[in-house]
Amino acid sequence: MLKRNRLFIPALTLLLASLAAWGYQLNNGLVVTHMRNPFSWGLYIATFAFFVGIAAGGLIVSSSVYLFNLEQLKPFTRIASLSAFASILAAAAIILPDLGRVDRIYNLLLHPNFRSPLVWDVIVVSAYIILTFGSVYFQLLPDWRREDRGFFNGWTRKLADEEVACLAARWSRRVALVGLPVAILIHTITALIFATQASREWWHTAILPPDFIAVAVASGTALVLVVSLVVAGRERFDRHAGAYQTLAWIAAGALAVHFFFVAMDLLLSWWWGSHASLGTLTLLFKRYGPLYLAEIVLPALVMVYFFTGRGVRAPGNLLLGCTLLFIGVFVHRLMLMFPAFNQFPLSLDLPGMGVEGWPYPVAVGVFRAGAPVFASSWPYVPSIAETLVDLLPFGLVLLIIALMVSTYNFLPPQRSLPDKE
Repeated sequence: MLKRNRLFIPALTLLLASLAAWGYQLNNGLVVTHMRNPFSWGLYIATFAFFVGIAAGGLIVSSSVYLFNLEQLKPFTRIASLSAFASILAAAAIILPDLGRVDRIYNLLLHPNFRSPLVWDVIVVSAYIILTFGSVYFQLLPDWRREDRGFFNGWTRKLADEEVACLAARWSRRVALVGLPVAILIHTITALIFATQASREWWHTAILPPDFIAVAVASGTALVLVVSLVVAGRERFDRHAGAYQTLAWIAAGALAVHFFFVAMDLLLSWWWGSHASLGTLTLLFKRYGPLYLAEIVLPALVMVYFFTGRGVRAPGNLLLGCTLLFIGVFVHRLMLMFPAFNQFPLSLDLPGMGVEGWPYPVAVGVFRAGAPVFASSWPYVPSIAETLVDLLPFGLVLLIIALMVSTYNFLPPQRSLPDKE
């Protein structure tokens, strides 16, 4: 079993550093970040989308095992549910620093605008936290009953072990039945927050929601794979080799779907050739070319690596592939922002004067002596304070997983799926 202190100390270090930086941001305002009016979403929103995707992918794996009777992956359902629960808490946590005045969040609850995708995202994220907790709870309930420990299991003391096991199996399937569509819905709504912004050429496409889901399956499966490898250890690798291979193929297959959507999006943008589309493509391949290259090449290498079988022969190979996948997906989330915010939606054409697509300047929102008040583009790079605050969700995920896998049995012996009754 995983020793707690191997992950506990790094998790606490990340959390303390991020909380200290967040305190500094609360005291001085969002101006300590490098976000401004021309570039209002940055590292925080990218990290939110990253963890929402992992959470959705984790519950899709867990729910699919129950709903489609995937016996080979049965030992990893607890880990998949735990990964989803930790990731959705992390996603909810990183939204708070991005709000700036987090003390005013009650206005969102008291005066919701139901035409806003953001309100629906809050609703779905809250529901998702409850669902993923329920998934972990019911899967661990039989063990807690036998060991007479755990959370909220006092009501089971009058029941026999067999009754508790049947009840837990029944409710695990029910949560899976609800969890699969909700997992898809949560990432669809997250994608719609971007896709409904008609003024942003880079986001305004119907391809974005299904592409988000494909990336979610790939990254969520990768986290399940990593946690499973860490919990099982090298000594149990051969026992679960077939399951590891299946998870790697699921991640690779999801990446193949993702690349299909990417190709279609780029092709259509080039085909229609509007000024806004070509301006976005210019930003993509010129100014942000190295980042976009990393976004494409790293997941592509992982896809080939996993499909060919070389990436599944040893724990180190799988961990390397998953690490490259995480980096590529995180860059993908960052690259949602860069071309979108530096292709300004308002422009002026003066054909007789040879002026075409001149972007209207946007007020930066900060006045400093000698600094420009307006900008027609913004060279966004996350500040040190912003980067430290962004460690919050990573530390939270690490802490939750470290505490849970070192305390409870998240990799039980392989056995058949329990009956519904």
